[in-house]
Amino acid sequence: MSNKALYFPYIEVPNTSWTTQAILYWDKLASIVPMDHLHAPEQMDEVTRNLMSEGLVEPIVPGMYIGAAERFSECFIEFVEQRLRRGQMYTLHEGSFRPTVRMHAEKMGEIPDFLIEAGLARQVAWGWYELDARLAHQFMAYLASVLAAVPGIDATPVTDKVVFAATLGSRYPKYNRSIHEFKAREVILKSLLPVPSGELDIHRLVRFKQQHGELLPRLREKIEAHCSAIALLPDPDARIEAIRLFVHECEDQIREIEGAMRPTFGHVVLSSLTPLFGAGLALQSTDQGSVVAYTGAALSLAGTAYQAIASIRGPRRANEGKPLAYIASARRSLALHRIDP
Repeated sequence: MSNKALYFPYIEVPNTSWTTQAILYWDKLASIVPMDHLHAPEQMDEVTRNLMSEGLVEPIVPGMYIGAAERFSECFIEFVEQRLRRGQMYTLHEGSFRPTVRMHAEKMGEIPDFLIEAGLARQVAWGWYELDARLAHQFMAYLASVLAAVPGIDATPVTDKVVFAATLGSRYPKYNRSIHEFKAREVILKSLLPVPSGELDIHRLVRFKQQHGELLPRLREKIEAHCSAIALLPDPDARIEAIRLFVHECEDQIREIEGAMRPTFGHVVLSSLTPLFGAGLALQSTDQGSVVAYTGAALSLAGTAYQAIASIRGPRRANEGKPLAYIASARRSLALHRIDP
């Protein structure tokens, strides 16, 4: 099990309780950051800069690692070509009313030239390209999956948005384990891990992790093992009941962590277990339209990530990375979180 999480799809981590919870849950939170941003950190928001300076968020420079996956560009280009043939991808002209996203070329290997030729991207500044937002987010999910499997990173991809979690799932039931793990973890974390109220306080987070960090790995290992077990249950009611029983069994650890947090943070918030079904344990999302749109490409995208991960130099590491393809019976968890607004 990875002890580090790799955030996607954005460079800047969200200034919300989601980030506080992720920092508390994982030993280290990482973000995908172009070298350009490290040389000119003012391009990032103040919260992300401060988290990096305190060592709570680690910058991962993609240009230093994507070369380890020999088929990184080739696999994603094949994915895009397949969807173009099926008429499942819009050019920038055809999708003129669709939202676009700017992306740095350092993350993309040889992919930008292909996308420009296919009418799916345009260069807007040196090193920066504009893409359809859906394609950009699919690419970032792919990039995070591959980077997470590279030696020297060894992380679990995480995100704060259910719509991006759907990108890594599947519309086919037998491949839904990663989504079930995501939903189970979402509910369990909100019910087990107290979060300080108010704005993110970086210095108090640092102090708490220095003083009480040993409490968190034990809880994380227990949660990850249970989420993997829940994902194997075929019945949604059984998953809901399993989570309810698990949370009650963890009450002693809840009280231990909550007691340790109060002297540092003062008031902490622990969510209720009430909305178990509404949280989506039966794969019923409140973001139906967006989720369905993203999930439509998920199986192919998962297979694309699998192929790129398998091309990472070193057969031993490639074998270790196979669960990150999200299409096998993964024992290694995909930790994806959403904090409701």
